[in-house]
Amino acid sequence: MNFDVVVIGGGPGGYIAAIRSSQLGLKTACIDATKRNGVYSLGGTCLNVGCIPSKALLQSSENYAQLHHDFAQHGITCSDIKLDLNKMQERKDISRRRRARYLV
Repeated sequence: MNFDVVVIGGGPGGYIAAIRSSQLGLKTACIDATKRNGVYSLGGTCLNVGCIPSKALLQSSENYAQLHHDFAQHGITCSDIKLDLNKMQERKDISRRRRARYLV
């Protein structure tokens, strides 16, 4: 196969460069060696294991902390608060998959 542009790396800069090249009418390939669960996955570290998953977990953690420390001043009180780490991990994975589907 012949390409006008070959982008090496499907991270945050790479996949955007590939998308833009394609939008400009260039025959474009994006090559990335990243695998997640045995499947090739564009998006690099940021999407797959770094920024996006970390931010999803951070938001869940911040919500939990607010419930414990900040809501009472607004007249919101709760008892028997539980943290479901499996559910937090599931939400993180769903968030990553939502973003990843735009890269295919």
